[in-house]
Amino acid sequence: MSDVRTFKAESMQDALNLVRQEMGSDAVILQTKQIPGRKSLLPWSKSKEEYEITAGLGINVRTPSAVQKKTRSAGVRHRASNLKPVQSHSESAALPETSYQNAPSVHQNETPNTRHERNSFAPRRQFDQRAHQNPATHNKFEQIQQRRTEYEPYDPTKQFEEKLNAIQEMLESLDRRTRSQPQLSTDVPAELFQIYTDLIDSEVDENIAHQLISRLKENSTLEQLKDVSASKSLLAAMIEAQLVCAPPIRPVSGQRKVVALVGPTGVGKTTTIAKLAANFRLRDNIKMGLVTVDTYRIAAVEQLRTYAEIIDLPMKVVSNPQEMQQALDEMVGLDLVLVDTAGRSPSDDLKIQELEQLFREVPIDEVSLVMSMTSSSRSLEAIAKRFQVANPSSMILTKLDEAPVMGSLLTLSQNTKLPIRYLTTGQDVPDDIEPANAARMARLVLGEDRLL
Repeated sequence: MSDVRTFKAESMQDALNLVRQEMGSDAVILQTKQIPGRKSLLPWSKSKEEYEITAGLGINVRTPSAVQKKTRSAGVRHRASNLKPVQSHSESAALPETSYQNAPSVHQNETPNTRHERNSFAPRRQFDQRAHQNPATHNKFEQIQQRRTEYEPYDPTKQFEEKLNAIQEMLESLDRRTRSQPQLSTDVPAELFQIYTDLIDSEVDENIAHQLISRLKENSTLEQLKDVSASKSLLAAMIEAQLVCAPPIRPVSGQRKVVALVGPTGVGKTTTIAKLAANFRLRDNIKMGLVTVDTYRIAAVEQLRTYAEIIDLPMKVVSNPQEMQQALDEMVGLDLVLVDTAGRSPSDDLKIQELEQLFREVPIDEVSLVMSMTSSSRSLEAIAKRFQVANPSSMILTKLDEAPVMGSLLTLSQNTKLPIRYLTTGQDVPDDIEPANAARMARLVLGEDRLL
């Protein structure tokens, strides 16, 4: 039998905590709403609002998206009730399911060829054509793909953990939106309400979303506001202008450049190094080498060594600044050296200090901070702040194919002030990586472009 209960608290977070305490992590959120509290007998005291959550156990839910849709709709109806322009039709403002994977492109009438001509970066087709023209290069790519799977054992608990993380992210996002939305969205016109809620649902920071909508309202005519396509086109241009990109790595013949990748554990630094190395060596014929300081994980060292053998690159394994300097001295005749560092937990002060010491004693030309888009915007900002000691000049954002939405691209770019250099969109080496492009990222944020 199902068990349905209602919890009330002074804040949404407190109500969610009550649900977790009383019903556990298997509880399904059925409804959330904000209700006015009792009026105080004292004339100078304000009544306190309360938050109410209805949750159940043993509820048969066919798909997780159904729960998300119901929860999102409840949150949007609450927001709609605080907007004067849409009080009479709050039900019609319910937020639809959105997914960057299923959303149609803004250029619906394009053929694949014209879309390829439009995109400023089309690496997969260009790279594949060049690879197939050279049979030796193509064979090495196949070796890379075969060996990659040896270092990716199947984890039976991964899928379960991902579902739990998705539920947690959804509840936290709902809590943040419910608490702050009435103050932010009181001046959103009815014509732009759906676009505004789409931005919030894609995890664009609420302040940034509100600023975008305000600028869109100020710079649009009444006819443009009524035309959803015209409004989205103007919004895409605004987002593109706010996204800051760094140019890709450009080796110069005869001038050695040392580029290091830093970041927390599990974000894909070693795989990203392999993708970059394969592209530079096999496709661009750059003279380059690899250095790894990741001596904490033997598997990571062996993985990079395997790639180096297939691509035919010199590789050095070092454990301290002195060995690092010696390795770089031995690679003085190369044009590019990529340095793979060990993943550091942002909360591990000792490891962060070791990284700071390494870059203080060894000359590094460029440092890129690698972060996974599967993390929340708040976590990504905290990571970027913690790794400032390494003086990164750009970001590489990984695992876009595993991220549910893309609004963090804009939020991260605005709040960290670090330009984005590369995006990785899958595990395939060397294909699933592309230089950051502001126009493409703007379409991804709005759910109007696909990764592949």
